[in-house]
Amino acid sequence: MAADNLLSQKQQAELRGIAVAVEYEHEGTVIFSEGEDARFVYLVADGVIRIGRTSDGGRRQILAFMLPGDLLGLPDAGSYVNSADVVCPSVLYRIPWAKLRDLMTREPSLQHNFLVKVAHDFREAQRRIVMLGQQNTYQRLASFLLDFIQHPAFFDKADRCLTLPLSRFDMADYLGTAPETVARGFLRLERDALVRRVTSRIVEIIDVDGLRRLQMRKRRAET
Repeated sequence: MAADNLLSQKQQAELRGIAVAVEYEHEGTVIFSEGEDARFVYLVADGVIRIGRTSDGGRRQILAFMLPGDLLGLPDAGSYVNSADVVCPSVLYRIPWAKLRDLMTREPSLQHNFLVKVAHDFREAQRRIVMLGQQNTYQRLASFLLDFIQHPAFFDKADRCLTLPLSRFDMADYLGTAPETVARGFLRLERDALVRRVTSRIVEIIDVDGLRRLQMRKRRAET
């Protein structure tokens, strides 16, 4: 759900008036860190952003990937609750939180639209919790691929090829497993004629309906 789809032409123009486009060229560039003062919110125009936390033991957990149209960096008691960094070359609109707050005061419908967007993101977070708790790794990988094919920036419907901007290490940290398990998951998806890996980052989606059936199947023991 892109934020532009929620806003009127007037609201989009007002938002652009207080935003600055910022380009991030290098993978791993930090946008903001957990606990920092939240002076800006960000809207993804192009690319992919990792949202995550690091445990006390130093283990990284990726909580979400933010794609074009997604909003990130909303403050909690004035601070960022997670960290965000760049997966691939990306462009974000950086919006001062104080100016956005003033704009939403003047435009109550804008505040409503942003609340709709936040509610959508919250539902996605709930869906991911269910995925991690009720699906085996094979099903999680199918769900992950199904999510990404919804974005035309990454999926070419004509040749059915999905270009993944992520490494298997990113996928593993997001799916709550190990990189080796992700590799085995892809092998199994290929064995079941659901996908075909063209390169390490390009995957041909052979059977979308098969992936959906797998996603919905009652959890079984992993093999």
